Amino acid sequence: MLIQHDALDGSMTIRTVSEEWEVPRWLVRRVLTSSIFPEHSTRRRRNALDDQDRELIAAMIDKGMGAKQTWTELMDTHDISVSIANLQIMATKQRRTAQIHPPRLSLDSPEAA
Repeated sequence: MLIQHDALDGSMTIRTVSEEWEVPRWLVRRVLTSSIFPEHSTRRRRNALDDQDRELIAAMIDKGMGAKQTWTELMDTHDISVSIANLQIMATKQRRTAQIHPPRLSLDSPEAA
């Protein structure tokens, strides 16, 4: 943001801004050509997944799909963007929860006999 202000006020050349901030000139040009400059008060949502997305991901994890496979399915089929790292964290938490709280067998199930 500060690079943008220094370069846009017209008092400094791209080379001067580059030397002042100790960044390459291509980076100064990229900052200047970027069309979006968020304000300092702009906060990004930490996790943009809603409950429906979480349920879908949980079902994929239950099926045994890995993080990369789940990510590909989400992007290609459901148009949901989430990082692979976030999927790995979700899978780890879900598996740990399953180990701590194993599913209970009902009295009607054949395994209970």
